[in-house]
Amino acid sequence: MRSLRYKIGLEYFILVCISIGTSIFAVYNFSNLGNSIAKILRENYQSVLAAENMVKALERQENAQISMFVDDITKSNAQFNENRDEFLFWYQKATEVDALPIEPVILDRIITTYRLYLDSSDSLYHIIQKPGAIAAAKAFQFNSVRPITNSLKEQCFHLLEVNQNAIIAAGNNAKNVSTKATLAVMTGSAIAVLLSIIASIHFTRSILKPAEKIANTVRQISQGHLNQKIDVTTDDEFGDLSREFNKMTERLKGYEEMNIQQLISEKKKAEAIVASIPDPVIVTDEKNQLLLINQAAAKILNNSENWQGKPVSEIVQNEQWSKLFNYAIDENSALDTLIPIENGDSTYYFRQRQMTIRDDLGRKRWSVTMFQDVTHFKKLDQMKSEFMATVSHEFRTPLTSINMAVDILLQSVLGNLNERQKELMASAKQDCERLTKMVKELLDLSRLESGKYPTKIELLNLRQLVESALTILRLPFQEKGVTLEVAIDSDLPELAADQRQLSWVITNLVNNALRYTDAGGVVRIIAHQHNDEIEVTVADTGRGIPSDALATIFDKFVQVKLPSDSTPGSVGLGLAIAREVVESYGGKIWVESEIGKGSTFYFTLPHESKS
Repeated sequence: MRSLRYKIGLEYFILVCISIGTSIFAVYNFSNLGNSIAKILRENYQSVLAAENMVKALERQENAQISMFVDDITKSNAQFNENRDEFLFWYQKATEVDALPIEPVILDRIITTYRLYLDSSDSLYHIIQKPGAIAAAKAFQFNSVRPITNSLKEQCFHLLEVNQNAIIAAGNNAKNVSTKATLAVMTGSAIAVLLSIIASIHFTRSILKPAEKIANTVRQISQGHLNQKIDVTTDDEFGDLSREFNKMTERLKGYEEMNIQQLISEKKKAEAIVASIPDPVIVTDEKNQLLLINQAAAKILNNSENWQGKPVSEIVQNEQWSKLFNYAIDENSALDTLIPIENGDSTYYFRQRQMTIRDDLGRKRWSVTMFQDVTHFKKLDQMKSEFMATVSHEFRTPLTSINMAVDILLQSVLGNLNERQKELMASAKQDCERLTKMVKELLDLSRLESGKYPTKIELLNLRQLVESALTILRLPFQEKGVTLEVAIDSDLPELAADQRQLSWVITNLVNNALRYTDAGGVVRIIAHQHNDEIEVTVADTGRGIPSDALATIFDKFVQVKLPSDSTPGSVGLGLAIAREVVESYGGKIWVESEIGKGSTFYFTLPHESKS
């Protein structure tokens, strides 16, 4: 039996012969068409191009003449002469091509008219040079030069039209040639296609039938039916391929059985690892459908069954949790916001960390979300706040008594004091005021955190609020030599909030900016509307905040200062109070800073009224 190589070679030889014959026939016919098109371009295109450029040069000369009336006459005359040379250059090009019978007559008229145009232009140039002759020059240009220009343009357009008509006529001729060539090529191609079909039928019968049989068997094997066998019916290469494929199928069947056991083992191992993690773990795919949750997550969600493959929104009933899964995260990230979850009579607090797993093409495939239980730390923080509130409250009465006693002594009610005694009492008075300020900040923060701070909600104009808050700070700015700039949009909507609380935020941020900005620096307050929120910015040109402190700058009792700094009466509560106030209205507060270049604090407030 003949080999597959011989069969394929014979069929391809026949097809190649048919293709060569068809190609030679097509090349012959289209060569005639190409010669016709080349003749069109060679004989007429150069004249068309020359006529167009002569018109353009003539228009630029006319523009140069008009410029002589209002511009530098020498410069305009130079432009005129430059375009004169351009006109003569293209006229020479037009005379060099193989001309149509009428072209020499048209070209003679053009050059004769153009000489007359140059003479008139020279006369115009001499008139313009005479003092006070602008009006006469304009009249001469309009009555004498322009008619010659128009006549010259018409002659150039006539030359252009003659050659375009010649191109159209030659194109029609080429179209006729093309039609004949197309019919001839179509006839030859039809014959070639017919012969190719006959050869292909024979090729299909002798070669493709065994290949289709193998392809069908391979398709069934790819669907998992590894018990398929290919019948060996020929002694050619297809027969060898069938025998080798049957051997490969046997090996694949063995590999599949082994890999299934390994996959089951790895799956059980991964599930055991996830189940052993004490914190809640949730795995979702790119469509936010649940793939895996451990026992801790099932306990918090009150759902231990029927969660496989369901959307997160259907299983996770907590609104805050659902938002975390709908958030598009491009990098592995951790959010500092604590998520409260109520389970029975208890409330648990979690800190979320989400990791994105991508495939080889960089597409997001899975998200692993872990929730760290920080309930214990939250309770410790609450205990600390309650302790500080209690201590601060107990401090108020003795501080008030001490302050009153110091005032009585300073006013000499119980007798006169010497200078040394007055200095000591003044120092004691300052210390009392600092302690009173710290106690007030601690109590304010405690009330804000517990939600017990009395608020008076009213509609506020942000511009007026800022101006009022800055009233007591303008003198310190002047004394330190720091510039205060305020830029607030005039069309901002009103805010429904407590005036005193928002004044705290602005005062604390501006006071911090002043404290860490040297003389000659600038502090800017900017407010504008951004989507459904109002964004307020407090930027300074101070020394900046170290990058390792940016994450904790809004925590309680955190102060970023150098050993040489002195902030008497401050325990690091100003920014913590600002964050509590902003977040209580549903806003956000953050900072951007670079050492030596200053800091910029941002906070946003929604338009909606606080409920």
